[in-house]
Amino acid sequence: MGDAGAVTTADPKLARRMAMFARHGGLRKGDHQIEGINSRLDGLQAAILSVKLRHLPKWTRARQSKAAVHDSMLVRAKGSSTPQRLDGTEHVYHTYSVRHERRDELKSMLSEHGIQTGINYPVALPFLPAYKRLGHVSADFPNAWRNQSGILSLPVYPELAPEQQSRVAQAVIQACEQLI
Repeated sequence: MGDAGAVTTADPKLARRMAMFARHGGLRKGDHQIEGINSRLDGLQAAILSVKLRHLPKWTRARQSKAAVHDSMLVRAKGSSTPQRLDGTEHVYHTYSVRHERRDELKSMLSEHGIQTGINYPVALPFLPAYKRLGHVSADFPNAWRNQSGILSLPVYPELAPEQQSRVAQAVIQACEQLI
């Protein structure tokens, strides 16, 4: 697993902050102004990423299209909610996550139908061991606390065929009916 990735922005302040984040929180050795990561891109990953980057807009549009179909089909999935978007924003749908109070049962039922799902963020950021020292409790971040046990990612990759997507949506709808 590598560190490959990219951030593009026209905002110089954001570019500086992202550069700091990728270098342990500082631009000079020993000058760590924010919490950051040690993210170095090796030559092989850079070569692969440079080829993949030209496809990114097409892949993003395809995921957005798949997400719109999920949105329209999953309105019938009782007890679940689909991703919400703020006006004036654009979502790239790295994941397409639904929320359901009985997430683990929903995941199991979909698995029985051969549908792979994911729990991408099982612990919300404020409750990670790295931040235990801050002493956060569920009441500090009630949405994060509730969502960490309710979010389930569905397939949303660009090559997802319409019949596959329909099969996923129908399985989600049926499972939600059974979970009522």
